[in-house]
Amino acid sequence: MRSDKLTKVKNLNETKRRTSKEMFLIESLKIVVDGIARTFGPRCEVVLHDLRSLRNLEHSIIKIANGHVTGRTVGGPISDRGLKDIRGGSEWDLCINYASATKDGRSLKSSTMLIKNEKGKPIVAMCINFDVSDILSLNAVVQDIFKISEETQQGEPAETFEPDMVSTLNDITDKIIRKTGKAIPAMRREDKIEIIRQLDEQGFFLIKGAVKLIAGKLRVSKFTVYNYLDQIRSEQQSSKLQLT
Repeated sequence: MRSDKLTKVKNLNETKRRTSKEMFLIESLKIVVDGIARTFGPRCEVVLHDLRSLRNLEHSIIKIANGHVTGRTVGGPISDRGLKDIRGGSEWDLCINYASATKDGRSLKSSTMLIKNEKGKPIVAMCINFDVSDILSLNAVVQDIFKISEETQQGEPAETFEPDMVSTLNDITDKIIRKTGKAIPAMRREDKIEIIRQLDEQGFFLIKGAVKLIAGKLRVSKFTVYNYLDQIRSEQQSSKLQLT
């Protein structure tokens, strides 16, 4: 019994130590956010996301400088790309020079740095979004200096930024529905299951209210969406077992 109490006290102290260490890191990074933004000027937005709790992704922005670039503020949500990376268990720490876009279509050159604790769990993500709309209209030499990664030059931007989570969820669903090339009334059950599958891979269902939103768009009940999710995840589990 005494040993159990000592273990609990030890674990509690360790949690407090880790939390204190993480808070110190976060406060230090807030200074870095301002430093980068002031160095590169008003076209450079710098954002700090708190990733310690998956329950708070709709309000993950804890620091932002030059938020006018994407129209976001402190308390704003994580982006669609961020959701997808978290849902997929992304192991990257640096994602540099990828293409993204503002809600009104301006081109951005973006980089994201994921910072983890000693256990490999994400603590924060620092994102830099540089508005290159005007720069990309200059001569070829300048365009080369501000080159965007080739992997995101084709097709839709790799990431878009919305002022609130509902807008982000709507953007994610609209993109996936457009890719089917079908009107919703003409969709079969299999089409809708595939849409739910892609949304799940994007991290869509990590957000509260997501089921209700997609149920309305697909014109099915929330119960039906949950059934589709159960079927998808059951199939995924079976595939994993077959591979082991």
